[in-house]
Formats: sequence, C-alpha cells, structure tokens
Amino acid sequence: MKNSISSFDREKLEFLYHQPTKVQTKKADSLAPLKRVWQRFINYLNTQNELQVWQSSDRDGHRWWNAYDPITGRTTKRNSEAEMRAWIEERYYQ
Repeated sequence: MKNSISSFDREKLEFLYHQPTKVQTKKADSLAPLKRVWQRFINYLNTQNELQVWQSSDRDGHRWWNAYDPITGRTTKRNSEAEMRAWIEERYYQ
C-alpha cells in the first residue's frame, strides 16, 4: 500500500509535533534567568585555572601575543603566534 501523504506534508506534521506547547515555553522562560546565573557560575569555576591568551598592539602598531598562566602566576609576551604556541607547548609538557 502506498502512503497518501507527501514528504512535504510529513515534514510539516513532524515539525508541528515537535513544537513546545505554551505551558512548556512559559515554564522554560520563567527558569531562564536562573539558568543564566547558574551557567555564569559554572563558567567562572571552569575558567579560573585556564591559560589566558590575547593579542595587543603598541602605539607603533606592532602586534604582541600575551599570555597569563593562573596556576604558576607567569605572564609572557611573544612576537608571533608561532612563538606563543611554542611557549604554550613548553608549559604543557613541563
């Protein structure tokens, strides 16, 4: 027996079936601020000991790669990305 429903109609029905109801949406919306605060707290805990790397430039326009290792308290400044990668790998294998 052949299906009488087209694939387009089937996709529409599946889409409608998986849509959240208004009650589910309202409940999720009321918890959103709490979830955001919780996520920020978790992110804070996870990033306390992570290596921080950023770029800066001096007034002559020269770009520098900077890093801070919160575990050792060491900071460094390198001329290129390759030099910074080498410093990170050295730190990792110590």
